[in-house]
Amino acid sequence: MERYANDRRRLNRKLKKAGIKFEWHHLYDGYQWTFPESPYPRGDAIIHFGSYGHHRGNFETMGIGPEDDCIERTADELIKLLTKK
Repeated sequence: MERYANDRRRLNRKLKKAGIKFEWHHLYDGYQWTFPESPYPRGDAIIHFGSYGHHRGNFETMGIGPEDDCIERTADELIKLLTKK
């Protein structure tokens, strides 16, 4: 899990700064985030050995955004979607 620890800390800082409530959990060798009060409460973001973009420090999202599909996103792209009203 140390492999993705910096990515976890980076995303957690950005989420806190944006005022987004979230929960994170260990998932495989990485992490999963959920956002219960976001416009996409059933969506999540993950980073682990099998997720899209993990080797670039990006996150795979599911159910977040208008596409409602598995998509690779940067932390900033994820924050932008989660702060949409």
